Amino acid sequence: MSQLFNEIDEDLKQDKFINFFKKYKFILIIIFFLILILIFFLVIKNIIFESRAKKYTQEYVIILNLVNNKKVDEAKKKLEVLKDSKINIYKVLAISKLLELSKENKNEQISILDYAINSNIEKNDKDLFKIKKALLAFENLDETQFINLLNPSDFKESPWRVLALEILGDFYLSKKQKIKAKEIYEQAIKIPDIPEIFKKDLEKKIKEIK
Repeated sequence: MSQLFNEIDEDLKQDKFINFFKKYKFILIIIFFLILILIFFLVIKNIIFESRAKKYTQEYVIILNLVNNKKVDEAKKKLEVLKDSKINIYKVLAISKLLELSKENKNEQISILDYAINSNIEKNDKDLFKIKKALLAFENLDETQFINLLNPSDFKESPWRVLALEILGDFYLSKKQKIKAKEIYEQAIKIPDIPEIFKKDLEKKIKEIK
């Protein structure tokens, strides 16, 4: 008897499944094809990414060889192309190398940094380039320009937050705005998990403000 009930139960389940499939047949087919399209898209995207990465890696190796052979101008031309690549790491590598090769020309470096700050790169990389520009143009920026670069609210979630605040405090100190400088230093020192080297440096600067 028990076996009979089990067979009836199985038949009912099969009937329910068949009825469900008949009722939602077109929806299920559409979902199935959408999943296939998504898988196809992801596979193609991965193939394209790997192809570009291989191409950019080869190009960067060529650039490094040019630099080693003192063909700086030719290397710069290739870096100008590479900095427009669609993969973040290669954009950042190209920009960083251009900065290195332009170290004798401050205006050229600032131009490269402006490009980096306004380009489509990851925020953490962009924050670092902002800091580099702030340091490079430290004496030539007014308060508004400096705040635009190192606005504390823009660095809230940044790994460069402490460094940005310390540089901003240094800027105010250089402008004899001691109260603002102290406020910024104290804001930085209260950040959780602040590296000890930064903490000691900030404590020293706060004590020296009179």
